Amino acid sequence: MNSAHEDSRVVTGDGPINRRTALQHDRLLRNEAPLPPDMAERLDRVQARSRLGAPLTDTLAQQFQAKHAPATPLQILAGVVTAAGVVVAMLGAIQSSRWPLVLGLATAALGAAGWWAARPRSNSAEEATGPAALFDSTALAAFDASLHAAAAELSEEAAAQVVRIKEAFQRLGPQRPAHDEHFTLEDRLFLRECLRRYLPDSLQAFLRVPAAQRKAQLHEGQPSAEQALLQQLRMLHEEVLQREKKIGRSAAEHVLRQQRFLESKKSR
Repeated sequence: MNSAHEDSRVVTGDGPINRRTALQHDRLLRNEAPLPPDMAERLDRVQARSRLGAPLTDTLAQQFQAKHAPATPLQILAGVVTAAGVVVAMLGAIQSSRWPLVLGLATAALGAAGWWAARPRSNSAEEATGPAALFDSTALAAFDASLHAAAAELSEEAAAQVVRIKEAFQRLGPQRPAHDEHFTLEDRLFLRECLRRYLPDSLQAFLRVPAAQRKAQLHEGQPSAEQALLQQLRMLHEEVLQREKKIGRSAAEHVLRQQRFLESKKSR
């Protein structure tokens, strides 16, 4: 009997241990030289940043574009007519021919008038008379820059908490709430400052602590830098969710107000 049998409880394999070494493993299989340390470090940073997803500025811009209706068939047709009129007018001008020039200009003018008449008006009216959007470009840029700088330094738990905050901002971004007893001006300012200052300041303070000391207690009886960051991120997330609920209550109040108005108009 062979005593040197393999232990069935041991799992073996030829693949890389984790994703971090996958690229190096593939290069070794192809008999290629391993990546230089600086390039491997940059690759790790890119992979770490991908955990946090696309910049919030880009995500909200895509939501804004999706919210606005695309060009209608009448607008497309009017655009084609306008372009055809411009081409005919240009040919008439090149050939010094009066009638093609007049016909082309008239066609282009007709197409432009048709495009203007067919344009959607609801969104433009909302933009002009509705309440302002929650976030401005400065606050969004500060938020995205702070995540870009800290992504490679965050633990998995901290990165997951940042993603939760970011997802809440993604839900709030398209909102244009008015101020009332539920969602106040102070609530709006908190959300904006959370993007612009509160979260970026927490991340920057964490990054100032040397990496080797982030898991050690800062002072006796005090949490470590990593634990303190997690506590701050959870606190900010909870506060953002509270504001999101307030916006929902404000929206529901409009429905109830309309309900009371209609009931007051019922015949007696």
